[in-house]
Amino acid sequence: MTEQWKKLSVRKITLAMWVLPRFGKTYHENRPAHGLVLNDGGKDNTYFFSDGRVLHTKGNELYYLPKGSTYRVKSADNSNCYAINFDAELSEEPFSIPIRDPEPMRKLFRNAAKEWKAHADTRELSAMSALYEIVRLMVKENEREYHPSGHTDLLAPAMKAIETRFSENSLSVAELAETCGVSEVYFRKIFQDQFGVTPKEYLIRMRIEYAKSLLLSEQFTVSEIATLCGYSEPCHFSREFSKRVGVSPNQYTK
Repeated sequence: MTEQWKKLSVRKITLAMWVLPRFGKTYHENRPAHGLVLNDGGKDNTYFFSDGRVLHTKGNELYYLPKGSTYRVKSADNSNCYAINFDAELSEEPFSIPIRDPEPMRKLFRNAAKEWKAHADTRELSAMSALYEIVRLMVKENEREYHPSGHTDLLAPAMKAIETRFSENSLSVAELAETCGVSEVYFRKIFQDQFGVTPKEYLIRMRIEYAKSLLLSEQFTVSEIATLCGYSEPCHFSREFSKRVGVSPNQYTK
């Protein structure tokens, strides 16, 4: 990622959309516009460009696809993303950036996609505004300082517990702090410094991502998925899901 993004001047928005699982094109020739794409917490995708370059993207990463490029996409099953395509004076190679806290970007992409799909009179203006804010957050994320490795080591016991027990309703922030041998207040501070979100929000997002995969499997009811994801009440699960995904669990499967 180069410095030219700080002075980006967008001439036109050509598209804002949410690409549903299994609905994205696998081959693009002479891409007509630049594109910023948010891998919406899905599985890894790989882009093979005609000039030999390869771009690997993971869940919750923002990546850039250049205008004029030709490429083939190898996508994992059930992968989805948001995208805004635009025209601008820009000469840049493909790149991806991990986003510590993807929710603000996700909301910007989501709102732009909704207005575009609804053919609102202000859809291009809304998408333009969203794109500039996304670029600002992208530049900020790219320039952030790396956190001390000691924090990563200190949080390791908690991260192991989260990975194996995130769907347990009984898992608490106090317990996570205890596994790291620090106070709950200090644990919350270093966790948010490291990941950009609170421990509670991190847990919720892991549960929501797990819920997405369960919903797409079509093997469980919404009530069953709520229980499997650590929610005692299906209505609570539905509220949390809708708040973060933008649609209800039932709508997501459709």
